[in-house]
Amino acid sequence: NTFGSAEVNGIINVIDPLRVTVTPKKLKTGIGSTVILSCSVTGSPEYVIRWYRDTELVVPDSYISIRGINNETLLITSAQKSHSGAYQCFATRKSQTAQDFSIIVLEDGTPRIISSFSEKVVNPGEQFSLMCAAKGAPPPTLSWTLDDELITRDSGHRTNQYTMTDGTTISHMNVTNPQIRDGGVYRCAARNL
Repeated sequence: NTFGSAEVNGIINVIDPLRVTVTPKKLKTGIGSTVILSCSVTGSPEYVIRWYRDTELVVPDSYISIRGINNETLLITSAQKSHSGAYQCFATRKSQTAQDFSIIVLEDGTPRIISSFSEKVVNPGEQFSLMCAAKGAPPPTLSWTLDDELITRDSGHRTNQYTMTDGTTISHMNVTNPQIRDGGVYRCAARNL
């Protein structure tokens, strides 16, 4: 008497859990800037990416586009104040979802003087230096005037200007061998047009 046999075959797929990383984590920039967010997804393939801003699905428009093979890049051109917010990247595969977020803060980019020189009294021939610092987005260019006349660089008047990593622009007006005509009202102006 034969009892027989039975067999069952099955395939088991082991998939890595999804992990999502959005970069940059926080971005503070000026109105009119270009903002690029990247969503990196690790784990098993075949996922779908969706972008949200403040819990609302991001819909591409004349400012916002979503790019990449898997929609992994969110691009905002000529960013407006209304584009500020928390951006989330959701990756979904069947019943599995993972997400990460980035905070975008868009500031009015109007330049503002954050530090400047104080009144000085100097003797003829006694060199002096004036410093001015400004912030804005994009970083501003600084110019100098003396009694409302633009100061041109010459052997007695030298300026240098540089932008720090935090976006602050610093300018120095150096006057060597000043004469009576170099006295007056010095003014530093910031522009980022």
